[in-house]
Amino acid sequence: MAYLLASELHSPQHVAEVETYVKPYVGAFRNPRAPAPEKFPLVIHATGGTTAAALELVKASGARGAVLVGFGENNSFASALHAKAELEALGLSVVVYHCPSYRNCGDVLVKAKRVAEAASALIGARAVLIGAETHQVETVRRRFGWSVEVVPLTAFEAAVAEAEPDEEAKAQFGDVKVAKIVTALRRLGEGADLVAVQCFPFLMRNKVTPCLALALLNARGRTVACEGDLSAGFAMLMSRRLTGYSGWIANVVHSRGDEAVFAHCTVSLDMVKSWRVMPHFESGLPHGLSGELTPGPYTVVAVSPRFDKAAVGRARLEKAGNFLQNACRTQAAFRFERAVKLEAEAPANHHVFMPGDVADEAADVLRLLAISVTRY
Repeated sequence: MAYLLASELHSPQHVAEVETYVKPYVGAFRNPRAPAPEKFPLVIHATGGTTAAALELVKASGARGAVLVGFGENNSFASALHAKAELEALGLSVVVYHCPSYRNCGDVLVKAKRVAEAASALIGARAVLIGAETHQVETVRRRFGWSVEVVPLTAFEAAVAEAEPDEEAKAQFGDVKVAKIVTALRRLGEGADLVAVQCFPFLMRNKVTPCLALALLNARGRTVACEGDLSAGFAMLMSRRLTGYSGWIANVVHSRGDEAVFAHCTVSLDMVKSWRVMPHFESGLPHGLSGELTPGPYTVVAVSPRFDKAAVGRARLEKAGNFLQNACRTQAAFRFERAVKLEAEAPANHHVFMPGDVADEAADVLRLLAISVTRY
C-alpha cells in the first residue's frame, strides 16, 4: 500500500530521517521498483525529483489512481503536485495531502492511509443481494468491479426456515424468528463485504422484519444494508473503513434551513446509548427498533442510485430517540453547517450517518472513485 520515493540528488541521511518519522504512521514500505498490484497506492514523496518515479509506480501497479503526500522540505510537495497533474492528465483520480514538515505530519499521514485503504476496499468488493436483481448490480459490477451474488427471496426464506436460532439474538430480542434470520444472514453473507436485503418483500410474505437482525449483525462487525440499497451499502462500507462502524442508514423525514430530521426502523446496536423494540412503522408488524443515537458529531454521506454523484456533510446531533408519531422508529434531528435544500441537493433519499468527523476523508474517497461530491 505505502511507497517512499526519493531522488538520488538528495541526502541519504534526509531520506532516512523521513522514513524513520513516516513509517510508524503508514506501515512498512513496499518496493517502488517492483510494485504490487494496487488500486490506490499511498505514495510518500520524501524529496523532489520524484514525479517520474510516481508515474511509473502507478502505471506498473495497474492502479486506478493514487494518494500522494508531500512535505515542505526539499521540493517534496512540488513533486507531489506535479505527479498529481500528470496522473490526472492520464485520466486517473488523485488526492494530495501536504504537511509543512515531515516531522509534524502524523495525523495527516494516518488520514492519507485511511483514505487510500477505504477507496481500495470499495474496488472489487464482494456483495450479496437478497431479493431480485436491480440496475445497481450492473452498475457496481461495471464501475467498481464488484462481485454480486443475487440470492432469490425464496432461497433466503428456505435458509431462514432451516437455520438454528442465534443464541444471542434469541436472548436479546426474545423472538425465535428473528434469531433464525440472524443465522441465515450470517451464513449467506459469509466471506462477503456487504449484504443487502430487500426488506419489504420479505416482510410482506413472512410477517416479520429483518430490522433487529440487521441491528445486531452490524454491531458485530458485519455490514448489512436495508431495502436492497447497494448505494447506501456502498456508503456503509466506507463508514466501516473510516470509522469502524457500519453507519446508520436513514430516510429523510423533513428539513428546514440547516436542520433536518431522519428516521429508520433499525440502527446498529453499537451506535446507540439505549434502544427498545417497537412495532415496525409502516406495517405494524414485528419488529422495528427505536434507538437513541450516541451524542457527538456525525458525518453524513448520500450516494446516488447510479453512483455518479454524492453529498457529504458534517452534522451535529440535536435530538435522538422516538419523538415523532408518524415516522420510522429510530429518529434523529441534525443540524448541518449550512442551510441545505434537500429537495434540490440530496442525491438520494437514504443518508448514512457515520460517528465522528470524517467528512473530508469521505469526500476524498468519493473523488478517488470518480464520484462527484456536493458538500452540505
